[in-house]
Amino acid sequence: MPDTVAADFSQLDTLLQASPAVLYSGSHDPRSRALCVDWVSTNLWALMGFRPEEACDPAWWTEHIHPDDLERVQVSFARLGKRREIYTEYRFRFRNTGYRWIRDHRRLCDPQVDGDCQVKGAWLDVTERREIQTRLHEREQLLRRLVETDMEGVLVVDAEGRIIEINPAGLGLLSCRDANEVIGNSLMHYVAPHHQKRFVLLARRAISGEPVNYEFDIRDTRGERLRVETRCSPLFDAHGQIRSVLIVARDSNRRSDAAYQAQYLAHYDMLTGLPNRALFRDRLLQSMAQARRSETLIAVMFLDMDNFKDVNDTLGHAVGDRLLKEVSARIVACTRETDTVARFGGDEFGVIQTSMHSVEDAAELAERIVDTVSQPIIIDNHEIHSAISIGLTLYPFDDHHNADELLKNADLAMYKAKREGRNRFQFYVAELNRIVQRRATIERDLRLALQRNEFTLHFQPQLSIDSGQVIGVEALLRWNQRERGAISPAEFIPVAESTGLIMEIGQWVLFEACRQVTEWQAAGLPPVRVAVNISPVQFRHRHLLDSIMHALHSSGVDPQLLEIELTESLIMRDADTTISTLRRLRELGVEVSVDDFGTGYSSLSYLTRFPINKIKLDQSFVRDIHKPDGAAIARTVITLGQTLDMRVMAEGVETYEQLAFLREHGCHEAQGFLFSRPMPGGAIQRLLTDSREDLRLRMLEPAF
Repeated sequence: MPDTVAADFSQLDTLLQASPAVLYSGSHDPRSRALCVDWVSTNLWALMGFRPEEACDPAWWTEHIHPDDLERVQVSFARLGKRREIYTEYRFRFRNTGYRWIRDHRRLCDPQVDGDCQVKGAWLDVTERREIQTRLHEREQLLRRLVETDMEGVLVVDAEGRIIEINPAGLGLLSCRDANEVIGNSLMHYVAPHHQKRFVLLARRAISGEPVNYEFDIRDTRGERLRVETRCSPLFDAHGQIRSVLIVARDSNRRSDAAYQAQYLAHYDMLTGLPNRALFRDRLLQSMAQARRSETLIAVMFLDMDNFKDVNDTLGHAVGDRLLKEVSARIVACTRETDTVARFGGDEFGVIQTSMHSVEDAAELAERIVDTVSQPIIIDNHEIHSAISIGLTLYPFDDHHNADELLKNADLAMYKAKREGRNRFQFYVAELNRIVQRRATIERDLRLALQRNEFTLHFQPQLSIDSGQVIGVEALLRWNQRERGAISPAEFIPVAESTGLIMEIGQWVLFEACRQVTEWQAAGLPPVRVAVNISPVQFRHRHLLDSIMHALHSSGVDPQLLEIELTESLIMRDADTTISTLRRLRELGVEVSVDDFGTGYSSLSYLTRFPINKIKLDQSFVRDIHKPDGAAIARTVITLGQTLDMRVMAEGVETYEQLAFLREHGCHEAQGFLFSRPMPGGAIQRLLTDSREDLRLRMLEPAF
């Protein structure tokens, strides 16, 4: 019996190794919204680059979710208790390939333990599928825009002759305003009786694969007869089978001026040229279907200008109309080609934002519209200060899957924005407001953090593997907010970058790091090099070099004691510009290192051109040097650095076995918990004063 069980487990493990999905079980805490994995299939290593025991770390799951997706994912899975089974897609950082899209399918199991939900689930890499869906969606949106603005009628009918798609011009031919009155009906219903037999024969030819041109009479919804010219072409599915027919039709009598103008007015606003409510609703249905297929989010916004009636009453309707046209143009300028902006009438507008991956995407667009519309508008020498209130709802966050209910919910949220003081936006779902408010709170508090001296720097020693001497420290930013305590850099750094606050914060880090070096030297410590991380936003800013020179001059620090750390992915963006900036840093005497080396996609030909002093072996490779693949990568990076005459530093060193491997293969420097955790400047001073010899012996011990 035991042999049978062992064989069964061996067979199961073999099957799991061949599976494209990683299976797991664990507990989901509804309060903290964290997932604690207690078992994961062994193919986690092959598919995502992690050992199963790593995934069982309580913080592992949330630490590897993309910061922009984390809140959305946690909110989504918070509903697990009601739905019993749920899935979502988000970006997850694989060890060797960076962020990739995974589909997380989770099922609730009974019973609950201490309030935690027991769950089983699967992770599936869907990156390639999402990329294809995004490209298809963009092309679909473009084609729809072309079809909607085509002055010829375009219809798609299925093999049974039922209408499944129709554009505004086609509705105009049928004298119909609402596509829902037509879609699903048989096209034969609109063919004049004396042409029906002939039409059936031609339709059969088209469905068999033969393009057909034909002129016949139709009867519109009012019973009036119209002669149309048609071109019929078969449409093929992914398997090469003909499932439908595309029909392009136009008025044979060229009654276009009146007929097409009528259909245009039925779907577009005459004043602004924007889609009207009917076309907006049609596009909303299409966007909802696309969101279901691609498993993305869409935002539905209801916009209403504040105090527009005052403009009409005081300046006249002509000025009011020009104001509406200017406001509509500003709203359109804030959106993308794939989004929809419509005018519902009066001073009311609607927006559909497609292909979203986070709540913040919608909040940023709404905030951009509010800010843009509020800029002064000059009309006939009158300076008009307009404002707008916006209500938002997200699909499928909003459980109402009916287009009309989504729009109604956005309308309700808009009135809430009015009650809250106007010239702002509000989400219909309260929890989404909380997410956005959390980000807004972080942004607000970030603006005060420097004034309140809430930022500090911690430093982690860096040691020479050969001598054991401390040759530098890495400066790490910490934020202890007055009311809410410590806030993770993973949460506030993206906000700082998106708002531009990173420039002011980054400049403070440079000055504080240089000041700390000066203080250590004044205390009698030997010169210590300090490494400062530079964000992509800082690096691309035109004043970067000025900030660095100012920090050096004001502190009196030797430029050779400052090291600038850049990520591998950053230096590969616009390589020629990067090389120019790095050369100027080299001319200043500042050292440059590449952080997280091995996780990006560096071209070796470019790497040889970069004036770089040091590359840092990413801690994920250091952690895996006991494995053949991890050891091979570590050896390759070390050899590459030696070949290019660059120093190599290993980060995240935690064991003597790792240190022995690094020493054996010629790595130059190391940092990690084996030697010291990051600590404040004063603690580092005491460490280097009282425990420098202990650190040296700890580094050299494995060599004895």
